[in-house]
Amino acid sequence: MKAIKRQSLSEQVVESVLRYIKDKDLKVGDQIPTENELADFFQVSRTSIREAMKALSINGVVLSTPGKGTFLQPKAMDTVIGQDGTLQTKARATIAEIMEIRTPLEVLAIGLAAQRGTEEEFEELIEITQKYREAVLVNDCWTQWGTKFHSKIAEMSRNPLLISTLRFLANTVEQYRENLAAFYEDKAYYIESHKRICVALRCRDVEAVQAEMQEHMKMTEDALSMIVDEENAIEFLPHQ
Repeated sequence: MKAIKRQSLSEQVVESVLRYIKDKDLKVGDQIPTENELADFFQVSRTSIREAMKALSINGVVLSTPGKGTFLQPKAMDTVIGQDGTLQTKARATIAEIMEIRTPLEVLAIGLAAQRGTEEEFEELIEITQKYREAVLVNDCWTQWGTKFHSKIAEMSRNPLLISTLRFLANTVEQYRENLAAFYEDKAYYIESHKRICVALRCRDVEAVQAEMQEHMKMTEDALSMIVDEENAIEFLPHQ
């Protein structure tokens, strides 16, 4: 069993300071309280505050100017405490940038699935494809079956890192999944594409199934690009 990491007092103070910044709605360039004021506010020693501020300064969250004070930097607005207790900065990427990474990995995954998948898994993918088709015809939660389709293919790759990375990349656009229904004009293409993928997988035709997935992902990118203004990048936390 993995041991639970215990936060040090300075780490707790860092988290409290970040929460304070957000709760007070402080902006870039705003001055934050002095070490004495923060020590009184959080009821901790100045040493703990000093250690926390040093960590925030090293990570570019604040900038201390002798004789003037400590001021918030742009990075402060996007910094959070990660699951491992370290400071993390939210990342931003456009749909094109996300798909630039995701598409070749989806193509890689399906090539591996064609080589490593079992007959039972091929059957399961066919069932998912049928459920997808039925949901599309009644226009009821069909995008979730598309998600399951891609998740199953990733599992069939037998590569844990690939599975985890693809899940993360898919999750970055999860917030737009429900809106996709309004923009997929030719759902018949996706029904047929899923069927062609299943046939090529069962034949273990790596070249054919990868070509189909390449086109499949291009269509997905086009649909997502209609939903998300490329001027407004998607914000997410780095993969853990």
